[in-house]
Amino acid sequence: MPSPLRRLNKYLWRYKYLMVPGLLCALASAIFSLIVPRVVREAVDAVPRMVELHSLYGGTPAASELFRQFGWALVFAALFIMGLSMVSGFFSYLMRRTVVVASRHIEFDLRNRLYAHLQSLSGDFYSRYPTGDVMARSTSDIERVRRYIGPAYMYMARALTAIVAALVVMFIISPTLTWFSLIPMPFLAIMVFFVAKMVHVRTDRQQKQYATLTSRVQEALSGIRVMKAYAREDFEAGRFDIESKGYQRRTLDLAFVDAAFRPVIVVLIGLSVVLVVGVGGKLVIDGQLTIGNIAEFIIYVAILTWPVASFGFVISMVQQASASMSRIVEILDTEPAVKDGEQTDTSVKSIEGRISFENVRYNYAEDGPAVLDGLSFDVAAGSTLGIVGRTGSGKSTLIELIPRMMDASSGTVKVDGHDVKSIPLQTLRGAIGYVPQEVFLFSDTVGNNIAFGEMEAEQSEVDRAADEAELLTNVQDFPEGFETIVGERGITLSGGQKQRTAIARALIRNPKILVLDDALSAVDTNTEAIILAHLRKHYGRRTIVVVSHRISAVQEADQIIVLDEGRIAEHGTHEQLVKHHGLYADLYRKQQLEAELEAA
Repeated sequence: MPSPLRRLNKYLWRYKYLMVPGLLCALASAIFSLIVPRVVREAVDAVPRMVELHSLYGGTPAASELFRQFGWALVFAALFIMGLSMVSGFFSYLMRRTVVVASRHIEFDLRNRLYAHLQSLSGDFYSRYPTGDVMARSTSDIERVRRYIGPAYMYMARALTAIVAALVVMFIISPTLTWFSLIPMPFLAIMVFFVAKMVHVRTDRQQKQYATLTSRVQEALSGIRVMKAYAREDFEAGRFDIESKGYQRRTLDLAFVDAAFRPVIVVLIGLSVVLVVGVGGKLVIDGQLTIGNIAEFIIYVAILTWPVASFGFVISMVQQASASMSRIVEILDTEPAVKDGEQTDTSVKSIEGRISFENVRYNYAEDGPAVLDGLSFDVAAGSTLGIVGRTGSGKSTLIELIPRMMDASSGTVKVDGHDVKSIPLQTLRGAIGYVPQEVFLFSDTVGNNIAFGEMEAEQSEVDRAADEAELLTNVQDFPEGFETIVGERGITLSGGQKQRTAIARALIRNPKILVLDDALSAVDTNTEAIILAHLRKHYGRRTIVVVSHRISAVQEADQIIVLDEGRIAEHGTHEQLVKHHGLYADLYRKQQLEAELEAA
């Protein structure tokens, strides 16, 4: 199974103008740092020679001059080492300026791509994935992938260069001593293999728990008013505490593996130093090496310490990124249930508004009961359709098929004689003003919420839409008018004001098809009558579909459908249905009686 990290290759290629120079700077930084041990060896080996010369010629003018030159040589060596370190540090700086910048660009592109894909996914996706889970994948998972692209790549390039170059020099100096210094390495490789697997598993568990924790917070904050109304703060705090402890436990599991890994690396590298001193000392006694070689070897082993240790760090980041990228790819590979495809007819540029249902059936699950069962009817362009029925009869499902919020399981939904599946989504939805049963307002101004579908609309158009929705008077009473911030989900507005804002949002588009899903349920009967009077001005100019539990909202419609258990129980005008003495007539009489009792 290919690694999900391979999906990042196209991004790495896109920013090769940053990645390639960055990796070259990493190589240069490592190479310059590896020259230092050789300079140290020369300086250390020069000391015994000077001691020997001093014992032979001590006190003579020639010896004094020689010692003076030797002193300057040591100063030069020290300055040379400082210079090499500065050059190595400069290339290290350039490495970070390029590779880290590239990783930030890739993070930006990946996050935008994920967000754009989330926008394209259908409602069924969000019924399977909690909001908190999606948020976790869009934030912390992408951050883990960025660390792999930036730090992991830098450390890996620099470490590989340092290890290869150091080993080549060490083998040239003394193969025997090099082999002894590498004795701990197989144990390190075995440990890295097992630790990598442990890190991957623990990271996946940690991120899943983080998603659960985020979902809990999001749900609690969204329902804070209900929670307070029922005095459930302590109960919710307890539930959060349970999830938080679960996340803490999984985080500590991962931290334990990481914490145990690094000390073991230090011990193994320390063992290498001990072997270098012990075996190297014998080789010096045998005349095969100099003391400078031992010093050089110790520095090389010290230089190898960070690259080898960084491999553990890199492997940890790679495994964490792999687990996170798997979670991101899971979303990116999810195809929208509703999308433009081969059947899309791009020649359809506009819509008049005729709606037809031909033996339409819909099931939420393949083997589940039919929510809609064999619906057939026709709505002429410019006419009005009213839909009534008991709760759960399928009213909302029916109208969601018109803008293709989902597709029918069987049968055909047509607009202007075209199967809705053949109409480009942008064209279809751009011609529909849809007010869902559950109103959603953004944490923005009233004016921007109304103009959401037409952000370039003039203020006069916003005023007109608000007036038709019987909202203009309320907005004029607000301290800041249309610039009033409605708060998260419109929390500062009443239920009726929210619905009227949503209606105004639909009306400002001047849609050819206006769909209202019980959009007047939160307003009083007088306000409903005023809004309906405004809507009647549009009768004949646009197709209007009204779903309501109030007969008063649909009785002026050209035709009315009465749904019962997903089927059309009755179909006709208001007068015809009242005379039919069926379900519609019963609802009408009950609501008349309720109105009379309320008036009394």
